[in-house]
Amino acid sequence: MNVMNESEEGFKILFERSVDPAFLLDGDTCTYIDCNEAALKFLRCPAKEQLTGLHPVKISPEKQPDGRMSSERIQELIDTALSEGAIRFDWNHNTFDGRDVWVDVSFTAIPLRGKQIIYTLWRNIREQKIMEERLALEMQRFLAVIENAPSGIVLLDEKRNCTYMNAKFQELFGYDLRDLPDESTWFTKAYPDPEYRSRVIEAWQRDIDGFNVSLKEGERWTFTATCKDGREKTVHIIHVQLPTGEYLKAYQDITEQKKAEELLKNREEELAIKSANLQDMNAALRVLLNQRENDKSELEAKIVRNVNKLVMPYVDELRQCRLDPSHTAYVDVIEANLKHIISPFMEKLSLRSADLTPRDIRIADLIKSGKTTKEISQLLQMSPAAVNFHRNNIRRKLGINNRKVNLAAYLSSL
Repeated sequence: MNVMNESEEGFKILFERSVDPAFLLDGDTCTYIDCNEAALKFLRCPAKEQLTGLHPVKISPEKQPDGRMSSERIQELIDTALSEGAIRFDWNHNTFDGRDVWVDVSFTAIPLRGKQIIYTLWRNIREQKIMEERLALEMQRFLAVIENAPSGIVLLDEKRNCTYMNAKFQELFGYDLRDLPDESTWFTKAYPDPEYRSRVIEAWQRDIDGFNVSLKEGERWTFTATCKDGREKTVHIIHVQLPTGEYLKAYQDITEQKKAEELLKNREEELAIKSANLQDMNAALRVLLNQRENDKSELEAKIVRNVNKLVMPYVDELRQCRLDPSHTAYVDVIEANLKHIISPFMEKLSLRSADLTPRDIRIADLIKSGKTTKEISQLLQMSPAAVNFHRNNIRRKLGINNRKVNLAAYLSSL
């Protein structure tokens, strides 16, 4: 009996001095029969007598946050405590001044003086509940963002099980959570080739290793994934580790972009080949044009040379003969027409011949044809000194006056 008394006394001391609100609940009537000072202070109850005799539902809102009636739910919990010995749960109570408080409640059934008493202990979890509500709200916002994201997004828990995938992911690949319960299944279905799959897994592992050090966002990877219908899509992949330890994977479809880039690359290569071919054609055309110009110049020079060599000497010979005026007129007409015919060629030759005068050019052509100074003087009715004067002018204008070069040979080389 003394032991029982000592045990009850120890329990009473523990009950009264507990810093957490403590209550004794009658197992038969389900009403409070006692409480400690911490309970009165927590409930803002002026006196113990105002609490004792009350049912827990009297200091509870009509409904709990989950929508259930407080009267129904509390009876279930009391019955469970009486049958199983103990139970723990969260509960929303009202203080005596009307405030809502969240508490972590533990019911422990104990026999006391022949009765079933439920020892009740509360722990204030208001701050915890506020934090949980904020986290829940942030999670709702987060899910709303990723649900409407333009990229396909998958969430994995710490064990790499797929816990969520947005509508864009299902639209992109055709898979849902039933198809992809975990990451391993995704790798097998999206990357059926074992060698290619190992490259993807290696990239993923590199990001995980980075997460273990300090990084929270991995590199941007580009791989080709196989859809549920067998189509292949090229995607950018970004791995992110969330503060909760979960993983987020974002997939951006760049299939059309890759096709456009490949098409552009092929076009650029085609243009480069055509440009090279065009440059070759232009070079060949320039060679042909230069050759044509050279041939034309050579033909013009040959015409002038032949006229001066094969025709004009005879015109000069005719002029030396005793001709009557009418014949002299004919000779003048012939000479004038010949000069008229070769005059365009002579102009070009003059330009190419270092600004030689018409007389210089005529004498140069006679020298080139092998005429001596005496023969030239007779043909042109000039003195030998005048011919030599023009010879010196020709050498000077051609830049060979101080060189030991045969003038006739040099002119023939032009």
